[in-house]
Amino acid sequence: MASTLLTVGKVIGVHGTKGEVKILSLTDFPTRFKMGLSLYVHSSLLETDELKIEWVKNTSKNIIIKFGGIESRKDAEKLKGSLLQISNKKAHSLPKDAYWQHEIIGLKVITSSKELVGYVTEIMRTGSNDVYVVNWEGKKESLIPAIKDVVKKIDLKNKLMVIEPIKGLLE
Repeated sequence: MASTLLTVGKVIGVHGTKGEVKILSLTDFPTRFKMGLSLYVHSSLLETDELKIEWVKNTSKNIIIKFGGIESRKDAEKLKGSLLQISNKKAHSLPKDAYWQHEIIGLKVITSSKELVGYVTEIMRTGSNDVYVVNWEGKKESLIPAIKDVVKKIDLKNKLMVIEPIKGLLE
């Protein structure tokens, strides 16, 4: 299986004057951000695409990271908006019936009565459960809560999600 990059965070700002950045964690495993971890950083303003964490500080709102080679506020500004990714080979194991976002996005969504709803285009993270954003040409966007009462089956092999819509969900 070819290596896939998994997004685990996003640089949302700079912190201080010595190259530190604020990270929004996009992982269920925020403890992965540790000294020595190498992350792929997608920024056209950098000469390298892989940076190693020198130190990490957790705050009540964000994670502050200092990367090796990023030594000034000006350097840190170049990272703003960048996604932080790891190889799927470094990914944590998921529990049964849990999926990576890249596995869900693009799935064809049908109802249990085989009516096409559309394709998952985005996943919104909410406090209680994720919400799948589903679009189909000519139809309005549908927001599908990622709960067992609604999502009845996810078949990654056939790239299919079967839902049982609750009253008013697709209206």
